[in-house]
Amino acid sequence: MKIYQITQFITNWGLRPEQAIEQASGKYRVDEGKFRIRRQALDVRGKRPRAVYTLEVPVESSTDHLSGQPKVREVDRPEFAEILGEIPSNTTQRPIIVGMGPAGLFAALTFLEKGIKPVILERGKPVEERVKDVNSLWDEGKLDENSNPLFGEGGAGTFSDGKLTTRINDPMCSFVLEQFVRFGAKDKILMDGKPHVGTDRLIKVLASAREYLLTQGVEIHFNTRFTGFQENGGKMEVKTAGTENFTGDSLILAIGHSSRDTYRLLMESGVAMEPKPFAVGARIEHPQGQIDDIMYGKGNRNRFGLPPASYQMAWNGDNDTGCYTFCMCPGGEIILAVNERETLCVNGMSGSRRNSPFANAALVAKVPITAFDGDDPMAGVRFQQQIEQDAYRLGMPGFMAPAQRVVDFMDGRMTARPMATSFTGQTYPYPLHELLPEFVVNQMQAGLQAFNGRVRRFIDPSANLVGVETRTSAPLRILRDKESNQSLSHPRLFPCGEGAGYAGGIMSAAIDGIKTAFAVLRAAG
Repeated sequence: MKIYQITQFITNWGLRPEQAIEQASGKYRVDEGKFRIRRQALDVRGKRPRAVYTLEVPVESSTDHLSGQPKVREVDRPEFAEILGEIPSNTTQRPIIVGMGPAGLFAALTFLEKGIKPVILERGKPVEERVKDVNSLWDEGKLDENSNPLFGEGGAGTFSDGKLTTRINDPMCSFVLEQFVRFGAKDKILMDGKPHVGTDRLIKVLASAREYLLTQGVEIHFNTRFTGFQENGGKMEVKTAGTENFTGDSLILAIGHSSRDTYRLLMESGVAMEPKPFAVGARIEHPQGQIDDIMYGKGNRNRFGLPPASYQMAWNGDNDTGCYTFCMCPGGEIILAVNERETLCVNGMSGSRRNSPFANAALVAKVPITAFDGDDPMAGVRFQQQIEQDAYRLGMPGFMAPAQRVVDFMDGRMTARPMATSFTGQTYPYPLHELLPEFVVNQMQAGLQAFNGRVRRFIDPSANLVGVETRTSAPLRILRDKESNQSLSHPRLFPCGEGAGYAGGIMSAAIDGIKTAFAVLRAAG
């Protein structure tokens, strides 16, 4: 589909979408009904905040006069239906999907678009039951190793900020966002420059998507942990921890980045894997009002009705060192995010309203494969586990998190006084510069110094670090062929999503799930 894309159309902040389109219609002499808002972003660099739009209109005779105008370009963007129509379809096949996070969910939705009803095996529970288990973990310290902030329907992203941003310029992004809206997300995510759903609303979206899958004949088996597979006569036989096993034509592994037991199982089965770099560190937290004043100017958030401010920063040093912020949660909270006993790690989460008085983000340093045994695919897992186990032992009994003021972390001293944080459990003062590896601490301190030079008061007595953040991405990659997406060692096995090392976040995992479903369809066609 050919469209004219209009960039940098600017209005005052606060207009309703239809008011912005009315202004664009007058400027470009195009009927209002032909406009679609592709993106709306916030620009706060001037005295007053502005909305910056990317608009689209179809290429047709009534819009020909737009050709050649400044900030207007012709774009050929295929619709998802067009892409889907080019993929062969063998409706007799029965794919099996392990995992019901974003990758597994969108692989299943893609199969349904072609009339194929997959089987989904999820080790955790439906999201409604999962929420109860997560609350039991946070309130009472009771851990269910298969139903927690990392495992269960929706995957690890369920208990996060629910960001739907991506750097991938892919026509499938629109399809993913449209499905979220279809199942209950607010339609503003279709145009927001930084779309997010929030955990509270994401839970409802997941339940709605599940009901749709079930009504269409998809088999979903919860509390069903994958324990092995073998190819037999052109079929994939899948074993589970229960009494029931499954047979299908192909096997998609969308297992998530914390499925360490599954990684071990795959390694023992000879599945081709390799270690990959990742990052570790802690959560950094400021008062949200302070971040608002820093990013917008004092009092401007309330004055102009702006959303809670966010930030994203990175520092790169020599020899592939670096530090960056990740998964920033404005108006959010720091959560306990564990799936294994006697380990401790944290994550960030926001509700749809983002109305907590705190702002937090991961502050993490690069961990290259040279930091551990680069020949062993499981070495990165052990590196993560060691940090998590050390953090847990220091906070016994229970899941208490080590915390430190940022100014003390920079000066290498203990934090003496109690700190106000949003953490869902209890914290205790501990020098994170002694808990984390020295090379990680050095990168974090250098990064903080650089960030403080760009954003005043980033290093501040009101800012805290809560540790440890270790699950930023998978510590290994399950190798697959670049063309067929099949495992390099096992035909009919399709590694997929964040757990396989091919995505980072809800959107990229969902898109990898779609592309993996396409690969399965092509292989069968």
